[in-house]
Amino acid sequence: MRFPAEQALYGAHYAKLTLEAGVTTVRDVGSTDYVSLGLRNAINAGMIPGPRMLIANYAIGATGGHADSDPVPPQRIASQGPQQGTCNGADECRAAVRYQIKFGADVIKFMPSGGVLSLADSVDLPELTQEEMSAIVSEAHLWGRKVAAHCHGDHAAKMAIAAGVDSIEHGSFLQDDTLQEMKKRHVFLVPTLSAGDWIGAKADHYPPEIATKARAAAAAINQTFRHAVQIGVPIAMGTDAAVEPHGRNAHEFELMASNGMTPAQALVAGTAAGAELLGIEERTGTLLQGKSADIVAVPGDPTADIRVTLHPLLVMKEGVIYRGDR
Repeated sequence: MRFPAEQALYGAHYAKLTLEAGVTTVRDVGSTDYVSLGLRNAINAGMIPGPRMLIANYAIGATGGHADSDPVPPQRIASQGPQQGTCNGADECRAAVRYQIKFGADVIKFMPSGGVLSLADSVDLPELTQEEMSAIVSEAHLWGRKVAAHCHGDHAAKMAIAAGVDSIEHGSFLQDDTLQEMKKRHVFLVPTLSAGDWIGAKADHYPPEIATKARAAAAAINQTFRHAVQIGVPIAMGTDAAVEPHGRNAHEFELMASNGMTPAQALVAGTAAGAELLGIEERTGTLLQGKSADIVAVPGDPTADIRVTLHPLLVMKEGVIYRGDR
């Protein structure tokens, strides 16, 4: 277990690594102890180098669900409540949203379904009621925040989409009718193929309960992604970095291009589409007059060979060069 100060040091290192890897904007969809808040503020103040950050603070979910802490004796470590994102019932879930915004959240993240790397929950079953999901999304939207839903299972995704969510993260087991509904409502899919690729390759090293989920999700996500591309679901790039090592973010481009997207479509997912999902398309995402000078130069034509994005020669954020000044 890392203490907050130690987490902050690791965060500063990885922020610099991510920026130098060619990522000028990131969305951090869940961290504890307000580490991402401090990191974002330090970057904005010019104290440390790093990408533009939009943060969620604590992810929101049910008691015992994927956002909750590991089970420990409550007399030793206090159980989590709405301030730490754990809620039961619509009113508590609204309070959880308000707490994250109170402490500086730019975006709200919640957990409609279980997770792959947690022991106690099923990866594909809903963990919140429709009333709870609707309360989370409507409250966040009242405060002008986009909402991201961690969701592997199809049933939970349908509920999150009905609640009005802005994006589905992962989406491992989504069915075609759900993808069609996402296209109709302009709900983004953030497929995190990198995470599926990584955990699938590491499955033999996990406890049996996690290994089974890892193999199932890794086997399903590429097919789901291909169907999403064919159907025309809006797609934004996301890696779930920290599940896999930081600095390999551009590997997501390669995986997208090998699973149904053209290299050009993959690039759009990581630029213009990503900026639209984050609600910052007026500031960045495309190279136009009046927008931030966020530029990444690579050694070749990425529309011909997407793998050149893994080797950035120059990285500029808001007109400042952070890598490759020649």
